[in-house]
Amino acid sequence: MDAARKTTDGRFARSERTRAAVAQAMLDCLDDGILRPSAEVVAKRAGVSPRAVFRHFDNLEALHNEVAELHIKRILKELPPIVTEGTLEQRLDGMVANASRRNELIAPVRRAAALSEPFSQVIRERHSWLRSKVRRAVRRVFAEELDGLAEVERSSRVAALRVLLSFNFWEELRRHENLSVAAATRVLRGAMLAVLQAPAGKPSRRGKRRPSRS
Repeated sequence: MDAARKTTDGRFARSERTRAAVAQAMLDCLDDGILRPSAEVVAKRAGVSPRAVFRHFDNLEALHNEVAELHIKRILKELPPIVTEGTLEQRLDGMVANASRRNELIAPVRRAAALSEPFSQVIRERHSWLRSKVRRAVRRVFAEELDGLAEVERSSRVAALRVLLSFNFWEELRRHENLSVAAATRVLRGAMLAVLQAPAGKPSRRGKRRPSRS
């Protein structure tokens, strides 16, 4: 019985190692700019047979999920901390440094994910999770500047700041405007500061009826 248990445990351990190797190989392919790696390419990097790729993952969504978990753990280790106390400039610099580093690190994988996002619920959910995470961070870091605003104004500024911190905005600056990391960081900081320091909008008069003249 002990021998049977050891055999089962050994098989499970090998299976888990193979699964982890496939996910790591897939992530490495994406990081290297291979946007749609084939099972053969992933298998070769993982040191397993192409059949093992499909045997250890029920479908492509399961592989996407495993790769996403691995990617998040890898990225989080590399990010500078977000600053929640201090002057506006200190908090802004911390947020910009975090976003710049994050967007540089995720760029290869994010470009590959864009090709599969319309067809992958896992990828859409991961991107939605990141947007929510950044939105919460904006509210926390800039609470001093946002909490005194009317709800509509506050929500609009949080939305604007979240978009500025997004990978899509960073990609426009880096890839399409050909800015260096330093130049893109300056643009991002300036745009965020402009949003944070913009005068509060006047309450809208839309929907209010003028008093009738008798």
